Amino acid sequence: MDRAMVEQWLADHQAGFLARSADALAATHAPGGSFESPAHGIVHGREAIRGIYTYWYSAFPDFVLSWGTPIIEGARAAVFWNFEGTTAGPFFGEVRPGTTLKMSGAAEFVFSDEGIVSVRHIFDFSKALVTAGVMKIKPTT
Repeated sequence: MDRAMVEQWLADHQAGFLARSADALAATHAPGGSFESPAHGIVHGREAIRGIYTYWYSAFPDFVLSWGTPIIEGARAAVFWNFEGTTAGPFFGEVRPGTTLKMSGAAEFVFSDEGIVSVRHIFDFSKALVTAGVMKIKPTT
């Protein structure tokens, strides 16, 4: 896999976010690929991965995911990303509709000719749940 192919898969993936399309995003994943995140654990297969994107677009219909310049080495890439969206539906529990959630994270991708073989996202999921109003924290005294 050469750099141009990795860059093309990343561009296609980013285009899926810009189009706000769970189908387009899922299509960038290899049929037997994996998706790992603090929110969903590890899921396998394009249909399960499509379900993750569908879930996030349902919870945050206006969400925007932007990222910086990818770091590419062979068939691997890493990106730092920023997420912003407004809660509209359930998000790992009941949420306060209209709450803006902003968070930053990183993703590590591994590619093959079939697309994204694996992706691993890292972000502060507990903070996201607190911000969305799903999880309460006990103040320190």
